[in-house]
Amino acid sequence: MGERSSFSRERNVSRTGLREEVEALAASDASDEEVLGRVVRLLHESHPLWDWTGIYLLVDGTLVIGPFAGSETEPEHSRIEVGEGVCGTAVAEDRNQIVEDVRELDNYLACSLSTRSELVVLIREGGEIVGQFDVDSDERGAFTAQDASLLDELAKLIAPRVASLTKARK
Repeated sequence: MGERSSFSRERNVSRTGLREEVEALAASDASDEEVLGRVVRLLHESHPLWDWTGIYLLVDGTLVIGPFAGSETEPEHSRIEVGEGVCGTAVAEDRNQIVEDVRELDNYLACSLSTRSELVVLIREGGEIVGQFDVDSDERGAFTAQDASLLDELAKLIAPRVASLTKARK
């Protein structure tokens, strides 16, 4: 089957095109909440294997849910302490997380029983963690290093918006 990437089969948006769209959004006059919401929806719609896509903000040492797509309701774990679950582990260890199968983790915080894999990419501003992308898939092994690399690129573009929204929520 070769190397698999969940990147955009249905919408056929190139990585460069997606980066350009996010760059334009980040530079727009729209509010931080609106920009981040549009970025999350754009990512979610561009990746057919991504069943839930969101941004958590790091507010006073706790991850707090920000904009998300893939569900009408806020996830059960809308606040996550550093060190808890995949999201909290990413912050505690200061590194991105690609989890092949969440069912193999002892500390997984289930928001959906159908979730099988998860990708968490940290968002930094001025060297400090201000938030993270959190993406879930109902397919085991849905995420690749290419997906993490893409989110790393996009995190740099939206980091000032995430930092601003984080400060507003303190």
